[in-house]
Amino acid sequence: MKYLPKVSHLQALKQVARSGSIRAAARELGQSQPALSRTLRELEQTLGTQLLLRSKEGITLTEAGCAFSQRAEWVLEELRRAADEVEQINHATHGRLTIGFSSLIALTVFPAVADAFKQALPQVALTLKEGQLSSLLPGVRNGEIDLAIGSVDPMRPPEGVMIEPLFTAPFCIVARRGHPLANESDLMALRRAKWLLPESPMGYYQQLQNELTPFYRQLAIAPLRTDSVITGLNMVLESDYLTIVARAMSQPLQLEGKIVTLPVSTLPAAQYCAVWSQKSALTANAQQFLTRLREACQAYSW
Repeated sequence: MKYLPKVSHLQALKQVARSGSIRAAARELGQSQPALSRTLRELEQTLGTQLLLRSKEGITLTEAGCAFSQRAEWVLEELRRAADEVEQINHATHGRLTIGFSSLIALTVFPAVADAFKQALPQVALTLKEGQLSSLLPGVRNGEIDLAIGSVDPMRPPEGVMIEPLFTAPFCIVARRGHPLANESDLMALRRAKWLLPESPMGYYQQLQNELTPFYRQLAIAPLRTDSVITGLNMVLESDYLTIVARAMSQPLQLEGKIVTLPVSTLPAAQYCAVWSQKSALTANAQQFLTRLREACQAYSW
């Protein structure tokens, strides 16, 4: 290849892949359709291969187009980060930072960490994304999320990322106060209860799935599954379901008088980690945030 693609080529392909049509992509980019089509042809000529398949239904990527699009998104995110770091050097408190975390972080240490970070760097544009680590990882890998915090199964760590352990959180089974099984200490005695279980293909809940498979197989009623904490706790309070949560969640939700912890001691603890892309060094802003996060996690009573 004599010449490398231009940034405008990468931006054009990224938007077309997301929009699914030349017309919609041109509108998003503020360009005319002929101009965008010309940019895409230039990119295909530069690479010497077809990247797009055009049909009445819209645009789809070829195999080569899919492979190049993924790399192009990462390159664009790296360029954005590089520009942000230069801005941070020139203007000490500027830049952007995108953080992803699970509900446990949101309900415990995050408010204090965010306040400390914004006091030190008030002009940094901080964007927050809440979700299980499994849903955040694609954004971490392609550079859209600078830093994520979530539970990691130490036996099956995710690929393509750097991992720093932060803390270990005990989990427990909870029920509404007054539930007929509220004092039950034998896990197997709970197999006829109604269960709502977190849904996640990795991390702590996958670890639970693996370790408690014999118990799950004996449940009399197929469990409900959701990744929504609010839905889960409402089903516990209103419909006599049991669920599994981190012990540290009951206090910030002000549920100590409404839910009780069952005296079951067979659940493993969860390891929570900071996670970032293996391809990219942490930006200065991400390092500042991680320093404050470490301190808060070490001081918190999990």
